Formats: sequence, C-alpha cells, structure tokens
Amino acid sequence: MSYYVVMTSTHPPAEGDDAVLAPFPSAEEVALGRELARLDSCEREQWEHEEGPRVGAEPASDAELLDAASAQASASDLWLLDSIDPLDLGDQGAILDYLRISERIDAFNAALKARARVALAGAKSTCVLMSELHVEQELAIATRSSHYVAGMNIERARVLTTTFPTFLTALREGRISEAHCRTLVEKTRPVTDAVALAAIERVLLPKAARMTPGKFAREVAKAIADFDPDAATRIARAHAQRSVWTRELEDGLSFLGLVHDTTTITAIKATLDTDAVALRALRRTPADAVLEADAETGASDVWASTDPAVLDAAIDDATGVLIGACRADALAARVLGTTDETGAIDWTQKPADVQVHLVMDLPTLRGEADRHCLLDGQPVPASVGRELAGCATAFRRMVTDPVDGHLLDYGRLTYLPAPLRAYTLARDGGCRAPGCTAADPRRMQMDHATPFPIGASDAANTGGACLAHHQLKTSGFLHIEGSAADGSCDWVTGWGQRVHIPARPFLHDPADDPPDDPDPPLPLEEPPF
Repeated sequence: MSYYVVMTSTHPPAEGDDAVLAPFPSAEEVALGRELARLDSCEREQWEHEEGPRVGAEPASDAELLDAASAQASASDLWLLDSIDPLDLGDQGAILDYLRISERIDAFNAALKARARVALAGAKSTCVLMSELHVEQELAIATRSSHYVAGMNIERARVLTTTFPTFLTALREGRISEAHCRTLVEKTRPVTDAVALAAIERVLLPKAARMTPGKFAREVAKAIADFDPDAATRIARAHAQRSVWTRELEDGLSFLGLVHDTTTITAIKATLDTDAVALRALRRTPADAVLEADAETGASDVWASTDPAVLDAAIDDATGVLIGACRADALAARVLGTTDETGAIDWTQKPADVQVHLVMDLPTLRGEADRHCLLDGQPVPASVGRELAGCATAFRRMVTDPVDGHLLDYGRLTYLPAPLRAYTLARDGGCRAPGCTAADPRRMQMDHATPFPIGASDAANTGGACLAHHQLKTSGFLHIEGSAADGSCDWVTGWGQRVHIPARPFLHDPADDPPDDPDPPLPLEEPPF
C-alpha cells in the first residue's frame, strides 16, 4: 500500500496575472506527510513479515522507521516501538529517537487516563464530601494507589479538562509531558480568577513545549505574579499561616520544618552557619587540624575557591567533622540549650523530659536475639533498641502470638473502651482501610465492622479507621466483612471491589525467620559386597 500527498501552500496567491502558488508546504502538511510516510513504512514492514519480501524491494530499516515517525503522538507509536529492539539499532541517534517516541507515548497515555478519570468522577466536583471520597476510594483500589494520590489524579484531570484544555491537547499529542501538567495544576491551585487562568494558559503553553518541568515551574510562578489579581493578598495570607511541623524519617531520624518569611529564614540560616563553624572548631581534634592544614597546602584547587559550600565540603572530607551535623546540633542547642551573658552557646547536653515508644521482643532485650525494634513505629536495629531501653524509666507489657506474631494483649486483662482503643490501634498500626497510610492516633476512629450495639464492642468487631474511611463506611460506600480479632477483614466497596486486609504482625513476623534445619538425611545402606 502506498500513499501520495500533494503539497500546496496555504498562502493565497498575490494579485496579478503572474501570481503563482508558493512552493513551500505548511507545517500541518509536512506533519501529515510524515505521518502517512510512517504508516506506509509500517504497513510495508508488516506485509513483508506476513507474506514475505517483495522481489526487488528494499525494506526500510528500523532507524528509518523511527526517523519517519510523526512528531505528534499516536496510538500506532506503541506498535512501532514494540516491533523494534533498541539493542539492534546500534546508532545512538536512532536510540534517542526511540526514547523520544517512548516519552510521547507516556504523554499520550497520560492524556487517555485523564479522560478516563473525568469519565469516572465527572468534570466537576459534586461538592458532596462522601460522594467524592467514595470515587477516590474506588479509583485507589482499582489502580493500587493511595486515596490521596487518586484524589490528586482526579483533580488534575478535571482542571486540565475544564481550565487548561489546550494543555490536555498538547499532552495527548506528546508535545509536553505529564510533569508539565502536574506543575501547572499544582501551582495554579490558589488562582480563582477566570481571566487570569486564561492568560496563564495562553502564555505558558509555548514555554512548556520547549522547557524542562523545573524551568517551567519558575515560568508558572512568574505568570501567576503577572496575571493573578489576588497574588498580593494571598502572599499576606500565607505569611499569617507560617508554621513548624515534623515528619519521621528512616534510621531513627526525624525532620523539623519551619515556614517563615524569607528574611527571617535567611537570618536564622546565617546564625546557624556562624554557630556551626564555632562548634566544628571545638569538635576537631589536633589530628583533624593537621589534616586540614595539609589539605590547604596540597595541590587541590578547592581551597582557593570563594564558595563557602565548596570549602565546607573540603573540610568535611579532610576532617570528618560534618558542617551539616554541626548546624543541626547548633539549632538544637539554640532551642534547648542555654547561652551566657555574651550570647555564647553552652554546648553541654541537658537532659530533656521526652516520651518515646520503643517496642522490642524479650529475647532481643536480653541480647539473645537481634531482631529489629520499633522506635515510635519506625524500625531500628536491635543494638539501638537495647541502648535506648537502658535509659527507659517505664515499660508496658505487650504479648504477641508466638506463631503468627499478632498482638494478643496490650498490658490489660479486661476490655474497657480506652484500653480497647489503645489495643486496636496498636494491633492495626493505623487505619486498616486498603491503601490508607494514616497512622496518627489523633486521626483514628473506633470503627465497628458491624455497627454497635448490634455488633459487640470487642477486638473481633473493632478496628482502626481514619475519619474519611470511617465516614465512608457509615455512609454506606464501604462495608467490612469477616472481621477477626487479629485485625484481618475484607473491605468491600460500593461498586463491588473486594480487598482482603491480612492481620499485621505487631513487631516480628515469624515468616521472616529462616526455616529450621531439615532432618539430616538417613545414611545410605552398606552395599551387600
């Protein structure tokens, strides 16, 4: 099969008898020609694969097929890439073409998913909380994501469909990426003025097509400052909402965040830099000073640098006393420590009255085993747990099943409302709804699989659920079946999706233990000769 395209100019002829059509095709005509040429090559290759090569025909190479591909994404691009092994291309330029088309396919698929999400959830919010949460939950289960991610995906699809339709079209054509659309939607969320949103879309689309998502984010911020009439008011409101928050990290660490105006943050950073340099000087040993002096006189050019970050990194490497750790300790000392009359910091550690929850099994506490421990719910090695346990002033007894590791008792012998809540939250580790990661006890509800008083208020019928999932179940969008005392159950959505929630080992999962040594093989019988 062959296609022939006649290229004509879209410019009208000039007046006069000698007027002729311009010989150059338009961009649309060039794109159409490339697409038809690609289809011709693909169909020829498929025909030759199924019916054999034609006599005297020279088949197109993989590199030529990639080069002939249209700059606009289409559903046939996936078939084209699937027919080509990138390891056989050899030429780096052809492999880059392969990857460019792959990126266009990702964008094309992202646009299709956005259309499907709008079809599922509607182009606009119903403004009914339970209805919106129900759709988020259904989408989260179907796509194996959290309900938060599902909600963000629905919001992005709606905004692209109703507010930035040209971006959705460009995404489908592969001219921009999903990351560009995500940046646009997230940064323009506070903007409500329709005229400003239209101007932002008009100005930013050409930039998105030629910029990386990081640079594009800065252009979005500039456009909002230019066009949003509420930008100044929003900045003042944001300043009023300055805050501090914490988040758990791995390896026994946590994160402390501070949001304040830029001037204040800059002043705090400068103070910590000064304190950190002084603290680093105190912590360096004489040997560290020798290493630093040797490095300064060495051949490395970093010591001639005027960049403080480069110099700090060089001192870190030379002495092993990290400036970042000194800054962190300086902040802690500024908050928790004391200063003398001159303002100098007293670096002496002061005991602090804090409460943490350390969970470890008895053999690990005794040093008979080395299983991980839980420090405020975060896994830490056995040695760290034993060190912290040596400082503990109070203990709570918790009993787990030796076979499956499920929590049996939380230091109480009878079930009362408060102990039952503490027990179920400790057993479930937070909300036990599928895909939900909420674990803060302040956000948990006592959820009965069978509503009380029809169902008993006991461990088998009670589990942890965050406020959103508790309300979804109360409103009939979810229900629980087969709830057991070990925390296992089945969650069934209003649209019939069923997810089994297994019991959670409280601390140590016995299934992680290596199998016992098998019985030694029986000795072979002596030969009869």
